[in-house]
Amino acid sequence: MTRITASMTALLVWTLASPANAVPTAEELLHAIGFSADAKQQVLDGKFVSTSLEPTSERELAMALAFFVSEPPAELIEEAKKNLVAATDPDTISHGAISGSGKPEDFAAVSFGSDAKKQAKTFLAAGPGEDLNLSTAEIGAFRALAKQGADEQAVEDQLRKLLLARFQTYRASGLDGIAAYARSDDKQIDAGADIRRAVEAAGHLKANAPNFYAALLNYPRSRPAELEEDFGWTHYMAHGTPVFLLSHRIWMPEGDAWVMASRQFYVTASYNAVQIVAGFLPVKNGTLVVYVNRTSTDQVTGFGGSGKRAMGTKVMTSQIESLFEKVKAAAEK
Repeated sequence: MTRITASMTALLVWTLASPANAVPTAEELLHAIGFSADAKQQVLDGKFVSTSLEPTSERELAMALAFFVSEPPAELIEEAKKNLVAATDPDTISHGAISGSGKPEDFAAVSFGSDAKKQAKTFLAAGPGEDLNLSTAEIGAFRALAKQGADEQAVEDQLRKLLLARFQTYRASGLDGIAAYARSDDKQIDAGADIRRAVEAAGHLKANAPNFYAALLNYPRSRPAELEEDFGWTHYMAHGTPVFLLSHRIWMPEGDAWVMASRQFYVTASYNAVQIVAGFLPVKNGTLVVYVNRTSTDQVTGFGGSGKRAMGTKVMTSQIESLFEKVKAAAEK
C-alpha cells in the first residue's frame, strides 16, 4: 500500500469551487464531500482533517483531506502552477512538460537512470499481468525488442515512444483514448472507465461547477474558454519501485475561488490511474483547501478486498497528509 500511495502523491494540490455567483460556504463544501459537522473549526485551528469516501469499485481507494493555508487562493494557484509538490517531494526523480500536440523532444529526458539494466529487463520480459501496465500492442513491441536482443538504450527509446503515443491518443480522444491494460489473455483493465467513475462520484462538482465537470468527463470535446491546462511526465521512486506516469492538470477561476483537477491517465506500474479534485475556497485570513483523491489499483481486489481497501486508504491518507504538511510549509514561506 505504501508503494501505491507514495507514487500517487507526486502531484499538485488541486481545487474545487462553484460558479462565481454561487460559491458554497466552507460548511456546505465540507458537508457535501462527507466531512463531519465540526471539520471546519478543526481545519481553521490548523489541523489536517481527513475522511474516507465510498469507493466506486473494488479497485478504488478514496479519501478526502481538508486543511487551512494562510494565503489567498490566487497565490496558492500560482504555486500549484510551478509544480510545488514535485519540487517538495524527495521521491520525484525527474519530470518534464509536454507541449502542444507532443513531440519526441518532450520525452528526451526520460531515462531509467542508474537502474537501467534491471528496468530494461522488466520491460523486455513484458507479458499480460500486473507487473507492468501495458496494452497488448505495447507488450508486442517490447517482446519484439527482446527477440532482437535489444540493449537498455533501445528499451528506453521504446518507452519514450510509448509515452508519446499514450499522450497523443489521450489528448485527441480523452478518456476514450486510454488503451486498456492487459492482465491476462481474456482480461483487461480499463483505466479510462475507472477515471470516469471517479469523476461521476463528484456530485458536488456537477452541481456547483457543471462546465468544469463536463470538461473532466468529456475532454477534449468540452473545454470552457477560461479553462487552462498543462501536461507532463514524471519519473517517481515509490518505495524502491520506479514508475513513469503521464499527468493532465486543468484549472479554472470561479470568482475568488478556483476549480482545479489533476489526473494520472497513465502509469507504468504499481496502480492503474488517479483522479484528484479539490478546492481552494477563500475564508478569513486565508484559504480552505479540500482535496479528494480516488485511485484505481488492482492491489486491493480479491479475497479480503474490504480490509485491503481500508488499510490502503489509511496509509494513503497518512502519506498525503505528510506530504501536504511540507507543501503547506513551503507555500507559506
